[in-house]
Amino acid sequence: MPPTSTALASGPPPPVAPRPSTDLGPATPVAPGPTTGGSGASGPQAVAVAVLAGLVVGALTSFAQGLPLGPFGGLANAVAPWLLVPFGIGALARGWRWALGAGVVACVAQVAGYYVAADLRDIGVGAPWLLIWLACALPGGAVAAVAGRSWWRTGPLQAGLERGAGAAVLVAAWLAEAVVRYAVVLRYPGHAVVFAVTGLVALALLGWRGRQHARVALWLVPALVPACGVFAALPVR
Repeated sequence: MPPTSTALASGPPPPVAPRPSTDLGPATPVAPGPTTGGSGASGPQAVAVAVLAGLVVGALTSFAQGLPLGPFGGLANAVAPWLLVPFGIGALARGWRWALGAGVVACVAQVAGYYVAADLRDIGVGAPWLLIWLACALPGGAVAAVAGRSWWRTGPLQAGLERGAGAAVLVAAWLAEAVVRYAVVLRYPGHAVVFAVTGLVALALLGWRGRQHARVALWLVPALVPACGVFAALPVR
């Protein structure tokens, strides 16, 4: 039917302005970085690495104690070296809970590997000392693993107050053992120098991530106080 006169008079309808599109296209995936918690080994992988690394390091420690290493012999008869494995596991693990659990497993595995190797070498294994070191492995592994996780997570410059604290915990352990155990209690100056230098090297290497050397140094004072207290309380064998 032809258009009526009214329709002709009114003319064609005015154009409608297009609505702004809300389709932004496919979402761009964001790669998980150190601060997102999305990277790293899964929980079972971290635990498996913790068991394997702990057993190997513990066994090697036992065998190394029979070698004439001079002032470097303290590396096979000390606490701080055994914190390296749980620290690394904590940095590797995905998530705080898995980091903490795998760190404890790593320290317990080190104790187990050490005493199994000692038994194979026909060295007497005393139950009291085994229980003491197992009791130390629980908090030691947990603290070292959480410190490792913190260090890896807070490397970028945008991290907050926590940045530098994780690395400071490990550095403080080496420096405290150098001063308290080897310099003051045992009076082994050579061992003390080895541990102090190792602690400073750790500060340089760990601080390289995100250039957090100044923050690590800032956290060292509050970290050294409890570390020195722990080493003063630990029994000396």
